[in-house]
Amino acid sequence: MLTLQNLGAFMSLLHATQRVKRVSRLPDEKEFRNTGEHTFELALLAWYICSAEKLELNIEKVLKYALAHDIVEAYSGDTPISNLEGQKTKADRESAALVRIEQEFPEFRELTKTIHEYEKRDNPESKFVYALDKLIDPLDASMETSQSIWKDIGMSFAKLRNYKDPKVALSPQVEGYWNELMQKLTFKKEFFFHD
Repeated sequence: MLTLQNLGAFMSLLHATQRVKRVSRLPDEKEFRNTGEHTFELALLAWYICSAEKLELNIEKVLKYALAHDIVEAYSGDTPISNLEGQKTKADRESAALVRIEQEFPEFRELTKTIHEYEKRDNPESKFVYALDKLIDPLDASMETSQSIWKDIGMSFAKLRNYKDPKVALSPQVEGYWNELMQKLTFKKEFFFHD
């Protein structure tokens, strides 16, 4: 049976996740958001799409993948695409973080099993969440009206496309939204990007 100490330890993991700053923000704000806020957006957006589009996906799997997908960042940190050195060690850091979570929470094997399943991306639900995860920050950035996070961080349109296109392509349900977003960005490229 769980104790209050168990709950406190798990809350500390959640707090650590909320302390991880991402290179993303709400439209027209200066402050970067955290991984907890990103996870909240991803889970609810996934649920919204699945419900409204009546997708034939297992919603329990979708929500579990969305909630668990970045929990390793509590220990590995977030690695934005602009961090080339960090990208080289991302997989190893996230793998070590998952081992640590498994060791700290042996009573919650369902969480680590869910993360392992998600990382395999061998079912439609994991592919959907993975692709939607790649859409969500650009979607937020595309809603900016007075400034551009991509200009602020020196992101080019080509680099965004090269990194995200193949990832989003894993899910046909998300790829349509992505293509629509790319058209919007192409139309206003001079506002969003330097190139």
